[in-house]
Amino acid sequence: MITREYPPFVVGGVATHTYYLTKYLRKMGIYVKVVSFGDPKLSTEDTVFIEPRSSIISKETTSIAGDIRVPLDIVRYTNFVKNVLKEEQFDTVHVQEPYVAGFISFEHKVTTIHDTSYGEIKGYMKYLDSSSLKRIAFYIAMGYTLEFASILTSKIIINPSIDVAWEMIKVYRVPKEKIRVIPNGVEEPPSNEPSRDAAREILGIPNDHFIVFTTAQHVGRKRIDTLIRAAKILKNKGVKGFKIIIGGKGPLTPHLKNFATKLQVNDIVEFTSWVPKEKLPLYYRATDVFVITSEYEAGPITMLEAGIRSIPIIISDIPSGFAMIAKNGVDCLKFKLGDPNDLAEKMIMLMNDRRLWKKLALGAKIFASAFTWERIARSTMKIYRDSRLIE
Repeated sequence: MITREYPPFVVGGVATHTYYLTKYLRKMGIYVKVVSFGDPKLSTEDTVFIEPRSSIISKETTSIAGDIRVPLDIVRYTNFVKNVLKEEQFDTVHVQEPYVAGFISFEHKVTTIHDTSYGEIKGYMKYLDSSSLKRIAFYIAMGYTLEFASILTSKIIINPSIDVAWEMIKVYRVPKEKIRVIPNGVEEPPSNEPSRDAAREILGIPNDHFIVFTTAQHVGRKRIDTLIRAAKILKNKGVKGFKIIIGGKGPLTPHLKNFATKLQVNDIVEFTSWVPKEKLPLYYRATDVFVITSEYEAGPITMLEAGIRSIPIIISDIPSGFAMIAKNGVDCLKFKLGDPNDLAEKMIMLMNDRRLWKKLALGAKIFASAFTWERIARSTMKIYRDSRLIE
């Protein structure tokens, strides 16, 4: 399993996907060795971390020097993986992102492309600040090259949603027969997770407040500013007893914090930075509503993680990923992308209508339960076998 990031060093969507897929493949008796950037001190026999010398796994504002060294890290990483493949015998190489292993050749190579340079550029073009321009430059200069290299060197391309598969076919001209769609998954939470009240006590969250939570990388396509604007609308309407918690971090964090200050909503909007993996369930348990404001998502794992815990979901009405297949008013509530008034209205609905809240809590649970990691791992194994990647 070849990946750019992997727990416990960092936790992001791709890292989470790789971690749980690996976990459940191992449960099925498959030997899986993971190679990732990270802290070498955390390496084990079957998980090897390579120390990054660039900003390749940074989720914050990066330096020019760190960005310039990214290609060198990719070369180092490629050479390291090639040596591992020479020294050990594997039936399949599964790359969990094209940007680190596009030039690695292997007869039985599978690459999961979670989202595309094409899709990322479309999102960043709407927010042309310095961080967006750097990311656009990366996707144009290197992203496309590594994606096409991955397509050429892979026997199968896995996409987490139909819309990303469509981009592969229409934009990248990948033959349909080379593509498989397998969504992200979720793990059933342990029975000993704290209750709502216990989680709030641990986190210091008032028990009588209505809590709205989101967590994501702070980049333009996540549209987190929409949630901050909605907070201002709620405040102007005189809505009391609610709090919005924003997890995550990224290039736009300073801008988002300044924006919250400008709108005078610091008293109701709290930024937590990145929430450690072991602490994230506490925030889900303490939450009344989980919100996703993105304009481009292949299949947010956070939506499943909140839903499996019976937390109602409000999500932007984008025609992609889970948002495309989730039923409005049944599995979630959908609001018009980028419309803070619509988002505020949906939050007020859930604050005031307990019957609706319970209906959506059940709907979110049922929806998320259809995407267990055990099912995702078995679907992945089926692709390996059907494609004769393993016996």
